[in-house]
Amino acid sequence: MHGNHDTVPDDHRRFSIFGLGTVVVDHQVVMAGIPEADTKGEVITDRYQVGGPVPTALALLRRLGMEATFLGRWARDPFGAMIEEDLRAHGIGFAVPPEEAGGRTGFAHVWVEHGTGRRSIAAYRGSHPVESHHVEGSAVGDHHALHLDGWSGEAAIVAATVMRERGGRVFLDLGSPKPHLDELLPHVDLLNCPARLIPRLFGAEDPVAGARRLLEMGPQEVTVTSGEDGALFASAAGVLRQAAFPVEAIDTNGAGDVFAGAMIFASMQGWDPRRRLRFACAASALKCRGLGNRDALPGLGDIDAFLREHPE
Repeated sequence: MHGNHDTVPDDHRRFSIFGLGTVVVDHQVVMAGIPEADTKGEVITDRYQVGGPVPTALALLRRLGMEATFLGRWARDPFGAMIEEDLRAHGIGFAVPPEEAGGRTGFAHVWVEHGTGRRSIAAYRGSHPVESHHVEGSAVGDHHALHLDGWSGEAAIVAATVMRERGGRVFLDLGSPKPHLDELLPHVDLLNCPARLIPRLFGAEDPVAGARRLLEMGPQEVTVTSGEDGALFASAAGVLRQAAFPVEAIDTNGAGDVFAGAMIFASMQGWDPRRRLRFACAASALKCRGLGNRDALPGLGDIDAFLREHPE
């Protein structure tokens, strides 16, 4: 167990989660403002960090005291070594991908606007996706839950099928349209979707209507995150809304990943939808107050204290 995870209270359920998705190395650059095309801007500070929706969510869940295993692909190059070091440092289990000729680890350039935390990202997802046979040789069925980002669609469907057959729960954090999405969604218990994606999926911008359309595609529950406008939770029982918590944002990169991870934690505890939504929004808000995908991750005590400071 990694040394920086929280002690889990006796009334919280401990669980293990298997994650499958994209992993990249971010070059995060903080600037006074995000430059427009054909202009330049001065760098205030920069850093390298491991990113990707699933690895960041798993790092949060480890911080909250859960067990986690990750299945992803990277190359035997310096960025790949950084990924392995990060996973080990946070106690996330993994298998080293086989070396392949011409392999290249995924990376991203992340520009963060100082003072607002807004960001722009250019990403390369890596040269080799996870394939179905990689899942078949993994221990996905030995875990209580599965977390996906929708990439490597055929492999994701295999993993979700195994998890459902074993009685586990399947979570999906959908950041963009994905191949095989129609086939994957019937295997998903809870889907998280940013509001900016709704128009790309359905041509309409109403997040409630978008959430209902997504429910019709298979998931039992859907959350839609809207940044400063908060988030909503939709199921057959109706729709709940949660306003964004007021915080001074330093870095919003990874906030959605943290929301998804916190929602997984809360859902596996069996909490009611209102409590789950507040917990996930609080975790996401706390992450925005710090810089980076790892150093800014809150613990259980941080989230509980924040919620006490911001009663309903």
